[in-house]
Amino acid sequence: MRKSRTFSALITTATAGFISLGLAIPADAASSGWSAHVQCTKKRISDDSAHGFVQGHGWALTKDNAWKAAKKNASSQMPKGYRTVHCTEKTIKKGKKP
Repeated sequence: MRKSRTFSALITTATAGFISLGLAIPADAASSGWSAHVQCTKKRISDDSAHGFVQGHGWALTKDNAWKAAKKNASSQMPKGYRTVHCTEKTIKKGKKP
């Protein structure tokens, strides 16, 4: 019983030391990520013709996942019979989730 109290006191002291030295992750750094914007061509499946563009926006903790989220957002806006093609990555910014 005495060993477990000593061990838990040691853990508590070490944790307090890390936090006081600033070695813990700041709260806003943990919630920051990447915000991406893409533009995709809107294509009709039946006759394979292009019909303008659609914008997509996405957010994630990594750049690659932010691009994927933006492309998924653009694709989810397509009505039945259309799909997105040739998505162009326009901008990506580091920052908090909008």
